[in-house]
Amino acid sequence: MFKNGFHKLLSNPITTIVVFAVFLRLIVFVLYQQILIISDSIDYIELADLISNWNLTGYDGKRSPGYPILLLFNSLATTVSLQILLGISTMVLVYKSLLLLRFDVKKALITTLFLCTFIHVIFYEFSILTESFTLFLFTLIVYLYLKDDNQNPSIKNWCYLSLLLGILILVKPFYFILPFVFYGFSAIQNFSIQTVFGRRLIILIAPLCCFIGWSYVNKLNTGYFVPTTFYGINTAQNCVYFAEKAPEEFHLIRDIYVKHRDDAIQNNKDVAMSIWYAYDELIDTSGLSFVDLSYQLNEFGKVLISENPKDYIQQVFISWIDFWKTAIYWDYNHFNVPHANKVFIGIWYVQSIVLVIFKIGFLLTFPFQLYRFAVSRKMTPELVLSTVIIITSIAQALVTYGTNSRYSYPFEFLMIILVLSCLSQSKFGKNLVSTSSKSN
Repeated sequence: MFKNGFHKLLSNPITTIVVFAVFLRLIVFVLYQQILIISDSIDYIELADLISNWNLTGYDGKRSPGYPILLLFNSLATTVSLQILLGISTMVLVYKSLLLLRFDVKKALITTLFLCTFIHVIFYEFSILTESFTLFLFTLIVYLYLKDDNQNPSIKNWCYLSLLLGILILVKPFYFILPFVFYGFSAIQNFSIQTVFGRRLIILIAPLCCFIGWSYVNKLNTGYFVPTTFYGINTAQNCVYFAEKAPEEFHLIRDIYVKHRDDAIQNNKDVAMSIWYAYDELIDTSGLSFVDLSYQLNEFGKVLISENPKDYIQQVFISWIDFWKTAIYWDYNHFNVPHANKVFIGIWYVQSIVLVIFKIGFLLTFPFQLYRFAVSRKMTPELVLSTVIIITSIAQALVTYGTNSRYSYPFEFLMIILVLSCLSQSKFGKNLVSTSSKSN
C-alpha cells in the first residue's frame, strides 16, 4: 500500500511538491499570522511609495528598486502572498534543476521535499525582506544556466539570464559580481576569441545597464555615483576590530566608533553592528546627512584598510567564517497560537545544525570538484556553481561584515544539492546505491 502511494507521488512529482509546499505554508500561516517588519523593511516600503508616485527626486539612495516592485500593491498581505507563490515556484525550479543535474525522478522528488521543510525559508516569505525574491531569482538563474548548452549557448537563453541577473542586481547590488563569474567560466571553458567576444557577452548587458543606471539615479539625487549609499557603512564595518588605529584626521569617527564597539563587546551585543550603534551620535556630532556621513565613513575605512592590511585580512577571515552561519527571521514572541513558537524553535535548532553540516560538507567537497577537474580537464556545472558560491563568499567578506548569513541564504539549497550530487558521484555514493538496489 505504501509503495502504491509513493508511486502515485512519483507519477505526479510537481503536483506533489506544490501540494506539500502549500500545506507547510498553511500550517505556518495558521500558527503565526504575522508579517515581520524591521528597519530594512521600512526602507523598502519608503522607496516603494516613491516609485508608486513616479517621483524619486531627492531620494537618499539607501535601497535599490528591485524588491520594492513587490510592494507596489500598497498591501503587505499581497506582498507576502506573492512571496509565497515565489517560494512554491522556487521548489518546482529546484526539482527541475535536480533533473538537469542527473538526479533520477525519485531522488529529485525526495530531495525537493526535504528542502521544502526548512522553516526559515517559509518565515522569510512572511517577512518584508528581499530574501524570498532573491532565492527565487537565483534558483531560476541556476535552472536556466543548467538548461543551456555551453558549447553553443542559446542567444535567447542568455538574454533571459542577463535580464534575470539585472533584476537580481536591482534587488541586491552586491550580486553584481555574478554575471561576470558566469561569463568568465563560459568563456574559459571554450576559450577562443569568438567565445570571449561573442554571444556570451550578452549576459553582461542588462546587469551593467541596471547597475550603472541606478548608480546614475543616485548620482543625480545624492551627488555620489554608487548603487547604494550604504557603501560607507559597509566599508566601516570591515574595520570594526581595528578602528582605533585610524589617523587623527578621522578622530571624531574613530572615537565614537570605538566607544560603541567596546560597549557592544562589554554588553555581549553584535559587534558587527557597532557602526549602527554609533550612527545617531555620529550624525548629531558631525552634523552631516546620512549620505555625507556614509562618504566620510568610506574614506575613513579606505585609509584604515590601506594602512592596516594585516588587520583587514584578519577581519575578512572573520567575515568569511560568518558567511557560512545560518539565521532565521521571525517575530518569535507574537505567534497566533500559544507555544507554537517553542515547537518551531525546536525544529529550527535541528535544521540549523543540519544546514551547518551541509555547509561544512560543501566546503569539504569543493576540493573534490577541483580534483575531478584536474584529472578530467572537464569543467562541470557542479564545479562552476560551487565556484560561484566560493567567489561570492570571498567577495562578501572583502566588502562588508554583518548579517553575513543573509548573503549566503540564496545559495543554501544549492550547497545541499551540490553535496548530495558529489556524494552520489563518489565511490561511497555508488556503493550505497548498489547496496540499496541489491536489498530491494
